[in-house]
Amino acid sequence: MMNFHLRKRKRILKRFILTGSLFALVFFFYSLFRFIAFRFFQYDLSSNDIAALLLSVFLVALFYKPLDYLILHLFKTVLFRSHVRDLSVLGQLARASRGVPNSFELANLIVNTFGEVLDARSASVLLFSKAKGIYQIESAFGLKPSEWKNFELAGDSFLIELLKTCKIPLERGRVIHSFSWQEANQLTHCFEQLHASCIIPLMFQDELIGSINLMPKSIAKSFTSPEIKSFFEFAQEVSGAFHSAALFEELAESNEELMKIQSSFLHSNQHSAIAQLATGIAHEIHNPLTIISGKAQILLLKRDKIAYDEQVEEVLKTIVKQTKRAADITRKLLMFSESTKSVKEPIDFETVVNDTIALLSYQVSLDQIQVMKRFEHPIPKWFGNIVELREAFLNLFLNAVQAIGTKGTVQVVVRYRKQDKMIELRVSDSGPGIVEADLPKVFHPFFTTRQEATGLGLFVTQQIVHKYNGSIHAESCFGKGATFVIELPCEQEHSTFASEPQANDEASQTHKAAGLSEEHFSGGGNAFETMGIS
Repeated sequence: MMNFHLRKRKRILKRFILTGSLFALVFFFYSLFRFIAFRFFQYDLSSNDIAALLLSVFLVALFYKPLDYLILHLFKTVLFRSHVRDLSVLGQLARASRGVPNSFELANLIVNTFGEVLDARSASVLLFSKAKGIYQIESAFGLKPSEWKNFELAGDSFLIELLKTCKIPLERGRVIHSFSWQEANQLTHCFEQLHASCIIPLMFQDELIGSINLMPKSIAKSFTSPEIKSFFEFAQEVSGAFHSAALFEELAESNEELMKIQSSFLHSNQHSAIAQLATGIAHEIHNPLTIISGKAQILLLKRDKIAYDEQVEEVLKTIVKQTKRAADITRKLLMFSESTKSVKEPIDFETVVNDTIALLSYQVSLDQIQVMKRFEHPIPKWFGNIVELREAFLNLFLNAVQAIGTKGTVQVVVRYRKQDKMIELRVSDSGPGIVEADLPKVFHPFFTTRQEATGLGLFVTQQIVHKYNGSIHAESCFGKGATFVIELPCEQEHSTFASEPQANDEASQTHKAAGLSEEHFSGGGNAFETMGIS
């Protein structure tokens, strides 16, 4: 009602000023015509006042629109600039807030509206965090991040208890005088921390979910009672939107947690079934391979007593060599199928990486993929569960190989960052890379861009890495391949530097002396023999 009367007085004042200006212009033109006629034409218009008056009115009518615009501009920029706010925008904002499901976006929208449209010096939204059990500022306008980022209020603080009890807006100038000096000092401190002179509570079903905190443009001129009443009505409407946004966010978190549990359960079942199958197959293959190798070696031992053809002898040597190689691969497969133990043990990264890549020998050679490895020594032994580490690395290497498809390169780098006490593993591939929009999703459960894939490999790897307080992230430029980086903390009191493996030739010794070990193997031929795998 007060706003209606204010707008009515404004219209009356505008009409009065406009009418007075029009009469003043008519008199001005009339006097100007008389002066010009007498001065230059020696003609007195006193005998023809009506013609002069009509001509003046006609000219004033031509200037009516510019004059009306000038007066309107005068009202907006001078007369009513600091006294009247267009509060109708709050109704539009309240209706728009119902479709915003995110608390931060809603708070940001509100503080920007108060700051930019309603001309507040500063505005902030305080919301209750169920996870932390405190009230904290969600978004602010007109304040530096350092002034509000770390601000927190406990649920039993004096200001919060007062808002819960009063359930009405609190004006600093009025409310402070109602309390003792100790309580007044507490309230003054809270108002200063919030950079506000007026605090509007956000109540939903008698529950305080937060507040809107405002400071007018001019500290000397506080908000009027009609304005504060409009702010409070707006807060009552928008509090329901904040409550809905909080419920939506809780539902999204619960859904994400459920997906993690579901994926972990699915992975556990798959891993158990694959482990049983791999164990059975490995044992079934390993036994006949051992018999074949043994028989071939017995025949070779008898070559002095029995004269073998050179070709036969070469075939027997090949049989022994290849059966040993196959037996070694089945042995490594058995290691990967072991049940996960909770016990931690010292692990040599170089050995684990080599053993993991060895399992991909057939697929790599078939797809003509070149794998290049570099170990920057010294690398300390890392304490952890070796089965979990093998699984994490296998998922990462498989992802790189599958991303390439055929004819490409995988680069593996392992190094120890002494200054950070961190072991770093980088796996880069020459595949098509990852679209920028998909980078944040690559570790989400069930996310995959390949058909007939579960989308669990990278997720499981991330879970294992996080279990050891490590980190994993992806780097990619679409069309230029991708790089996955694992960082695992290596506390000095729990780590020992691994002894460097003995090299078989002088070139390897030179690399070791320089602090580097660089190896590679490529597809085609006996690919893994260059790695030292028999």
